[in-house]
Amino acid sequence: MPADRPQSTRETVESIIVAFILAFLFRAFVAEAFVIPTGSMAPTLMGAHKDLVCQHCGMQYQASASSEFDSDTGALTDQKTVASTCANCRGLNKYDFRHNPNHATFSGDRILVSKFDYVFGEPQRWDVFVFKYPREARMNYIKRLVGLPNEQLQIREGDVYVRSPGQSDWAIARKPPRKIRAMRRAVFDTKYMPSDLAAAGWPGPWHPWPAPQGDAGPWRIEQTASSWQADLAAHDAPSFLRYFHKIPTDDQWQAVEQGRKLPPIDPYSSRLITDYLAYNSRYTLTSADALFELRQSRVDRFLPPLLRRGPRWQLPESVPDEQTALDVALERGLRVQSGYPSPPDGLHWVGDLCAAFDVEVSGSSGTLMVDLVEFGIHFRCDIDVATGRATLRGLDGETALPIFGDATAAQAQTPIKGPGRHRIEMANFDDQVVVWIDGDVVEFDTPTTFDSHRFRTAEHRRPHWTSADPMDAAPVGIGGQGLTMRVHRAQVFRDVYYIAIQRIAGSNQHSALAFTDYMMDGAYYAARADVVPDAAVRATLRSDSEAVAAVYAHPEWWSKTVLFSLRGMREFKLDEAEYFPMGDNSAESSDARAWTGHHYVEQRFLLGKALLIFWPHTWNTPVPYTPNLQRMRLIR
Repeated sequence: MPADRPQSTRETVESIIVAFILAFLFRAFVAEAFVIPTGSMAPTLMGAHKDLVCQHCGMQYQASASSEFDSDTGALTDQKTVASTCANCRGLNKYDFRHNPNHATFSGDRILVSKFDYVFGEPQRWDVFVFKYPREARMNYIKRLVGLPNEQLQIREGDVYVRSPGQSDWAIARKPPRKIRAMRRAVFDTKYMPSDLAAAGWPGPWHPWPAPQGDAGPWRIEQTASSWQADLAAHDAPSFLRYFHKIPTDDQWQAVEQGRKLPPIDPYSSRLITDYLAYNSRYTLTSADALFELRQSRVDRFLPPLLRRGPRWQLPESVPDEQTALDVALERGLRVQSGYPSPPDGLHWVGDLCAAFDVEVSGSSGTLMVDLVEFGIHFRCDIDVATGRATLRGLDGETALPIFGDATAAQAQTPIKGPGRHRIEMANFDDQVVVWIDGDVVEFDTPTTFDSHRFRTAEHRRPHWTSADPMDAAPVGIGGQGLTMRVHRAQVFRDVYYIAIQRIAGSNQHSALAFTDYMMDGAYYAARADVVPDAAVRATLRSDSEAVAAVYAHPEWWSKTVLFSLRGMREFKLDEAEYFPMGDNSAESSDARAWTGHHYVEQRFLLGKALLIFWPHTWNTPVPYTPNLQRMRLIR
């Protein structure tokens, strides 16, 4: 037996060498792991961030903490993120570093990138891919692939248009259904109703339309602190439940926090849905080193960088137990920067929307209706529950438009036939309507793509409203005719809005206000009567962002203001082997739109296609390093 030891030792050494060689080859040619450094792809992929459960409505959302780290070196800065606003209810969430371990800063997603995909195949539009930054090859960037070689690109109204060689017309770049669901952004979800707002008298966003007289009407909405549902009784005329988008002001939130009742609020008041993203809503405390104590995890010291958690900042014991970092900062007069103006909202109207409903049909007859509105056009899907037959139309008032080619309607068979519970999803993204029933795409008898420019020319490419039909002021609806139904859950989503960057005069910062379709300059818009028609309102405005927000909140101005015609656009041209990348977080992505000297990445700099999040941040409770299995997934 002793004579075999040299042979055994040699085999062991050889095995280790082979393992190292295979690992090297795997990394070089098959796949490689990366850590997401910034929030330019959020919330698809996240850099250093907070992962929160809203204290007002209970929805989980994420907010950026990238400013706590130097983007070049990764070293800690003197900035600390201390609060953010919820994606669902816009409630302010103050980070409790003392009592909630999960309010710590988490490191970026760890992803696996396939190098094989681009060896045996061509990069595809909407891929999430990794590449070397052309101006500094040591830096790896991760973005979404939007433009392909030899194309001309145009970014306008939040969408991407392409023109291939030999073509004279622009064509909108459409996302396939799986990308629509991966890239849609939450606007509101009835599963997470803000109970403190409701207790103060804040009306929910879903209301019957036409508005009932008194208590009469076929719709009954039941809302408690933990549940929401809406019941429809069979009715001869079509009756809808429509979404009226609202955002509480700072004064209203202050009243809620103080336990006061709110003054009466018109339940049918509304404002436009925008490109607001909770990830960008962080409140950042600058020069805050004296306020915090850094506590390094002992376990982290022995882990490779890829698996370490983020830094653990704590308030000193001298700070009263009930105070948060934001409370202390405001009390001491420290400088706190917000990612958004007040009230927190985006700067760009998003008309491309998606709705999802969990419904329970009780009868064997009647028509179930789902409605989305953009540019005043109703895109309505009617499902006859007696036969399961679906009919999709584009309606301008009561007129059916020849919107799908020359057809005024598209038809399909669905599984909604007779009583039963179903999940219905409908999206109007990129001039195409997609319907899902119970997770499956509904196949219509004609393509459901269209060209909105045929029906809404330049001066009419804006939100529409009348007192008889709120249209874009209530752009999502579910309804029925002769139908008994219960809606258990209603969700509203929006598309990614790609900003055609028009920098604010004098600004070189990459911030939510520096990346905008509007050429803002102080309070220029705020002083223009053709932008803000009401002189009394103009007198109260202090900035262009406030002017934009005021227009969005006054539907009666939409036909008078020139604001929507002031949106800029950008065009780019690609040559052979050149690709155009953009981040999903368009307001805070340093991508080809903003690069100087060039607006593309060459094929030789491509590293591979992002495959999956294999190691998201771990949770700090119930025990440190609790796996975050929910976020381990394929990247779409």
